[in-house]
Amino acid sequence: MAASIIKRLLSLVLTLFLVSAAVYAIASAIPGQRSQILMGDAVTSYSSGIQDEWPGYFDWLGRVLRLDFGRSAFGSQDVCSLIASRIPLTAALSLTSLALALAISLSMTALVRLDRSRLSRFLYNTVSTGSMSLPSFILALLLILVFAVALGLLPSGGYVPFSADPVRCIRSLILPSFSLALIHCGLIMRITDSALEREERRAYVPSARSRGLGEWRIVSIHEGVNILGELAAVSMQSLAGLFTSSAAVEYIFALPGLGSLTVEAVGRRDVPTIVALVLLGTLVSAVCGAIGDLAGDRGRGRTRL
Repeated sequence: MAASIIKRLLSLVLTLFLVSAAVYAIASAIPGQRSQILMGDAVTSYSSGIQDEWPGYFDWLGRVLRLDFGRSAFGSQDVCSLIASRIPLTAALSLTSLALALAISLSMTALVRLDRSRLSRFLYNTVSTGSMSLPSFILALLLILVFAVALGLLPSGGYVPFSADPVRCIRSLILPSFSLALIHCGLIMRITDSALEREERRAYVPSARSRGLGEWRIVSIHEGVNILGELAAVSMQSLAGLFTSSAAVEYIFALPGLGSLTVEAVGRRDVPTIVALVLLGTLVSAVCGAIGDLAGDRGRGRTRL
């Protein structure tokens, strides 16, 4: 176990180093200067070149390790402070969406495993295929049309901090959370169903049925425990995806999270902020992937009866 953890940590460090080198090379090679973008053609190429000169890679890497990304090209706000103010909302949205995705996925998978009718399989295939086919912004717009415009039950956008109004804060996160959850539940459903199908062919399942155990107990307890590692791995993969790819949903619902900040930074060519967001996304994806791999390795091969 210790050797596996050390190997994952070394892989994580190498991944971050390679990504940082790629990000530095791309960012330093972007044509045009930020000062010219801000001030127009009135800035001479000589003065703007002095202002926007990039440091050497290892000097830049040292600043990054100290969490010093400089200031945003717009507003002169510290990049780390700007990103830190957006993280809580995106983290809350990601965790809520993951919880909803797991609830939907496990419910639909349990339905199709316990009720082996054509209707349940049809519902399962419809939900899983639609989840993996429709883009998140399409689902977001459909949910807005139904629940905000037609029924008027939930707000179509905007955000109120939890400290200011807990009820309005929760209401403002319901539609975005479902938009992201419905996108990720299809993959979780397919992997869970495939893992349970594999468990069905193992020797302990007929033995459990011969002892008179009910299907619900066999599926939810015995088979379910044996696939916890795979479920944890796909959950961490989905969490990384939710954290790093919520830009469209956050932008549609006007949520001030990391996703909307990414859209704004790209539109303004705010290079320092984009660099910091890319490195943060890489770090979150790598850490979630390492945790998921460790959980999958530990849960593989476990049998309980």
